[in-house]
Amino acid sequence: MVVDIKVLYFAGVKDITRKESEDVDIPVDNWTLTDLTSLLITKYGDKLKELLSMSMYAVDMDYVEKEKESSTILKPNAEVAIIPPVSGG
Repeated sequence: MVVDIKVLYFAGVKDITRKESEDVDIPVDNWTLTDLTSLLITKYGDKLKELLSMSMYAVDMDYVEKEKESSTILKPNAEVAIIPPVSGG
């Protein structure tokens, strides 16, 4: 069985995926942010991998600390925002 989550993309991640958001089907059982990251890297390639390693995640509008990504379980209908570092001048 699979459930749907919504992934929101910003800045450079949006440029790579060419999407502002997408619905992603994940297995019901204990899928983590780390699992989602692996799925997205498989789908979009190494350019995304590099950017994701520097990005922050928010699940249902709550930021997730880097060290908790592998233990953060994604629930049905979760909204995951991927926020890459930004620079400006």
